[in-house]
Amino acid sequence: MSDPIKASTPEAVRSLHDLGLRLIMLTGDSEETARTVATGLGIDEFRAGVKPEGKHALVRALQAEGRTVAMARCLA
Repeated sequence: MSDPIKASTPEAVRSLHDLGLRLIMLTGDSEETARTVATGLGIDEFRAGVKPEGKHALVRALQAEGRTVAMARCLA
């Protein structure tokens, strides 16, 4: 069982890619689920089984590399 992907999501991903943005999906979901969603949407990178503190740590690490980071949260 999985949550359905909103109809607007594929276009949103394409639009973000058109802006030259790199997309990383961080999820608490399983590896299999994350891979299926990321591959289906064309998301550049994913990490599965990530708890909130792990998400925070990755954002901090990317910022430490000098990257600008924005995060969107999905509400089910």
